[in-house]
Amino acid sequence: MTRTRNRARRADKTGIESTFTGRFPWRTHRRHSAAAVAEQAEQTRRAVPRRRRLLDRYGWYEQRPEGAWTTTRQAEALNLATSRRSSRHEGVVAGLNIVSGELEILDPFALYGDAISGINVCVIGDIGQGKSALIKTAFGLRQLVADRQVVVLDKKPQSGRGEYTPIAATLGAASIRFQTGGGGACVNLLDPAISTGGEHAGGLSGIVPAGQEALVLAVLADSMGRELDEREKSAVGLALELVNGEARTQGRAPVIRELAMRLLDPHTADFHTVGQRWAGRGLEWGVEPGLALLRLADRDLKGLVDSETSPQIRDSLDTHPLVHFDLSGLPTDGPALRVVMTVINTWLANRLAARSSRFAQTILVVEEGWHVAQGSTGEVFQTNMKLSRGLGLCTVSAFHHISDLPVDSPARALMQEASIVVLMGQGREDDVRETARMYRLPPGTEETLMRLGRGQALVKIGRRDPFLLQHIRSPLEIGLTDTDAAITGGAA
Repeated sequence: MTRTRNRARRADKTGIESTFTGRFPWRTHRRHSAAAVAEQAEQTRRAVPRRRRLLDRYGWYEQRPEGAWTTTRQAEALNLATSRRSSRHEGVVAGLNIVSGELEILDPFALYGDAISGINVCVIGDIGQGKSALIKTAFGLRQLVADRQVVVLDKKPQSGRGEYTPIAATLGAASIRFQTGGGGACVNLLDPAISTGGEHAGGLSGIVPAGQEALVLAVLADSMGRELDEREKSAVGLALELVNGEARTQGRAPVIRELAMRLLDPHTADFHTVGQRWAGRGLEWGVEPGLALLRLADRDLKGLVDSETSPQIRDSLDTHPLVHFDLSGLPTDGPALRVVMTVINTWLANRLAARSSRFAQTILVVEEGWHVAQGSTGEVFQTNMKLSRGLGLCTVSAFHHISDLPVDSPARALMQEASIVVLMGQGREDDVRETARMYRLPPGTEETLMRLGRGQALVKIGRRDPFLLQHIRSPLEIGLTDTDAAITGGAA
């Protein structure tokens, strides 16, 4: 009886479902599809991980309530607009950015226009911090690879010669050595390459470096210890014009001894341009400048600037891309070193002005910059530096202990006019304070400068924020730029 009832119930239920399915078949299909999806999701769902008591005890699964300690310097990396890598790829590389790790370019010719408005470079730091190594590589050897000419005024001695002698010998360049009393090279103070009227055939108009008269007056002012008055300047100018004219007609170059004798023993007609009233009196105007020049020619500058320019100097710019002037044999005291450096700088500026239409890029390296930043000759050097863009002449100068320099020193003007400033380690507080004041560095920079290691520098390029640089060298560059041979006992 019971079995019969169950069968009837199942038959009725089957009939109803058949009838329902026949009228609405899509409902059954949707119900079966949803069930299949739910079953598949149940099978693929990952099991909930089990919390371990030991990790739970030490708060492994809890959120950290406080943040990690950091600094504003490290937080700069969170700002992608300032921490992105530089897209610049042209120019000579100097080293790595200590913070970001990217390559840094200190090439004045490549950076000009976009980052800087001038091309002069200044390197400041204590002795032994790597100034010479940086200059020799980034502004010396690597610039030669970039097809530029490098002229070095080498004053620092090493094993009886200038520091750059091994580099010149390796590259096959001649070392032009100056010696007091003769026996070495000579650069004529009145060389015809130095203009008398500011004109250079084939040069660009408006590019006029210091000429012979400005150079002679500066040398005389330093030698006499005072500025020349107007009468003395007139006498020097007239005598200079006369000796140049006579030498030109004879097909040779004048020398300063001829100028001295023309001032001491002038002709009666030499001063006809000042009028009959002053012509007789003008014969006495050049006595003191003449005596000073005669003393320089016979004693202080003998064999250095008192005869015709040596052929190796005259042809140096056309024979090799590296021109090495070895000045290590000149005494630091007295006018010889300063005058020779200034004459070479003026001669070079005039030579470049005569060929400036060819747009040759040249770098002048002066590691002991304070020698050319004193007195009237320093002002001449500074005047030539102001024409750097027109001449394509980048001057790289190095200084140390800048707090010892007077406020009105031409050396400070040379430092302030540099568009690329490389600040290496300094140990004196007065030096770092003066450096931060001169270049308007951010607060706290003084401590950074005092903590810099050897080969590290704080670099300021134009208006760009300062950055930390680690100078890098290849094994070959390390061997060529080593200046510690006398201390370590290595081979020179």
